[in-house]
Amino acid sequence: MNNDIFYSAFRMEGRVCLRMFCGLLLLVGTLSACTGDRYQQQSDVIKGHVEMFYGHLQSHQVEQAMFENEQIEVLALRSEERLLHRVGQMRQGERTQEWKIIKTAKETAAENWLALARYFSETQQYNKALSTYRRIIETYQGSAYLLYVDRAKRGLRDVEAILDPGTLLVAPAR
Repeated sequence: MNNDIFYSAFRMEGRVCLRMFCGLLLLVGTLSACTGDRYQQQSDVIKGHVEMFYGHLQSHQVEQAMFENEQIEVLALRSEERLLHRVGQMRQGERTQEWKIIKTAKETAAENWLALARYFSETQQYNKALSTYRRIIETYQGSAYLLYVDRAKRGLRDVEAILDPGTLLVAPAR
């Protein structure tokens, strides 16, 4: 009988130690992740949102796709705020990483908005396509986003031409 108590206590003590050890491993893993490469972590978050964005778009769940893309924009805004508030406290490498996150997030979001506008055009939701193209033009200012703005302007002209075929520029007869 005493042996049963001993083994029972040993098994219970072993489970407690095992749980404590697992908890310690979890804590160490969490701390090492916090001190890991911030850019890689944020890139992984962006990739996750992109996958969700296109998954929702393929499933015609437009609101959910828009939400995922807005989350990418929020990530860029948070990184900008972090950079502005801590710029004097950051090493050059940290500032560079933060700028990479901002650039990656903004370019990814702009590309996703273009994909959404094309989706609206393809599904003949022309007013939504127009507003999405306009959103890109108004939101993404500066030379860094010229490519996206130019593509949005072309898309805007294409949709306007569909809605009003008389607006097509006709080449002069030779």
